[in-house]
Amino acid sequence: MFSRSTIAGALALLTAPIVVIVSVLIQTTLSGDSATEVTALTSHHTAMVAGVALNITALVLLIAGIIWLAFAVAPHSPRLALAGGVLSVFGLLVVLFENSLDAAAPAIAATLGRAQAAAVLDHVHSGAISALEPLSLAGDIGIALLGIAAVKAGAPRWAGAAIVIGALGEGAGFATGTKAVVIVSFVLLFAGLLQVVRTLAISSAPRVVAQPAPAAAVS
Repeated sequence: MFSRSTIAGALALLTAPIVVIVSVLIQTTLSGDSATEVTALTSHHTAMVAGVALNITALVLLIAGIIWLAFAVAPHSPRLALAGGVLSVFGLLVVLFENSLDAAAPAIAATLGRAQAAAVLDHVHSGAISALEPLSLAGDIGIALLGIAAVKAGAPRWAGAAIVIGALGEGAGFATGTKAVVIVSFVLLFAGLLQVVRTLAISSAPRVVAQPAPAAAVS
């Protein structure tokens, strides 16, 4: 039997990529252009709001799952686990803060005219979000390091490579607003993480020791 924390951590880790994929599919655009965002919020308000909400939910799940993964691989590669865990959580918290600022965009678009809303969002994007953007890269690097640590913990090399490529690819996809790149990257990330969870589950499962057969009675 696995502990509740192990089950919860693994579920959070595997659910997060799926939620992100759904959020990306729902949103009509990932563009950081303020005018494009305002147009999408005006024309497809419900879809954009749902996408932002799902994205924030996915980030919370991913943070919880990453913390579990860092602790799970720490006995095999403590330095990589520590560095990957700290960088991942830090970077994801930065992204969570950025998305929290973006969560105000629907209200801004609904309250102001398109030109005014675009100007306000452009000010937000060019201010806090632009300043924090380089820091968010720490999350991608941290997840990649955890993928390497997972290989040292016994996961196949392809799983580690999928995590590394997926982590770096999704960062590039969001930065360029390319939905296809984001989706493919998170599919790779999910495949790699699923194999890592399976490997960790097998390695931590209690092993049944075969009992010696009883000696035959001597007549």
